[in-house]
Amino acid sequence: MTIRHKAVKATLDRGYAAEWNDDHHVDFEDELLELDPIVFVEFAERWNTVQCVTGTATQAMVSNHLWITADSGNASDNDLGTCRLINGDVTNKLDLPVLTMAIKLEDDQKIEFGLFRNADTPFTANQRGAYFELDAGVLYGVTGDGAAETRTNITPAGFSVPSYFVFRLLFTSTQVKFYIDDLTNPLATHTLNIPTEDLTIKLSAKRTGGDQQIIRCDGVGLTRLRKQ
Repeated sequence: MTIRHKAVKATLDRGYAAEWNDDHHVDFEDELLELDPIVFVEFAERWNTVQCVTGTATQAMVSNHLWITADSGNASDNDLGTCRLINGDVTNKLDLPVLTMAIKLEDDQKIEFGLFRNADTPFTANQRGAYFELDAGVLYGVTGDGAAETRTNITPAGFSVPSYFVFRLLFTSTQVKFYIDDLTNPLATHTLNIPTEDLTIKLSAKRTGGDQQIIRCDGVGLTRLRKQ
């Protein structure tokens, strides 16, 4: 997966050495960066699928491309395909995490992905986390603290499935920002119902209304800024 520059320039804009250094120097006292292009590590070494209910989560070639796929199956409603990082919770809002995921949405009735508490069951009400939710054709940015949640409609113009997007969640000290494709300008900024618990990366698809649901992912990036 490509690492994009932090500084965004228009044609003929001046660039500065400080920007170049900020883009390219790795300083483990400042940030930790993990990129997974879903190629070099076996699925079972990184992802846990025990929360699946009849559905599946796999890594396989689909139409000549390698994907992680969460598939609800088509047996009965509430069947669930889901996967989460195998090593449990990995970050917290005080880490100031930035999660970037390259996602193909095959269906649009009941899908969610982002940062969730490892132990929580997908699609439960008021989940603790910050995530994207696709519900009945509408794409939401969601933050939940276990007692209540904030949901903002961030559906792109002309949205339909299947569609491929790059999604980003960005935590500041007091906010969670949501991005789709344009990773500079947020579509929503939440200041309420931000989870305080430790979180992990999870993606899930749930059969609903007789409709099989599938989500695919071919890249994940997590930056932790380690707020002291």
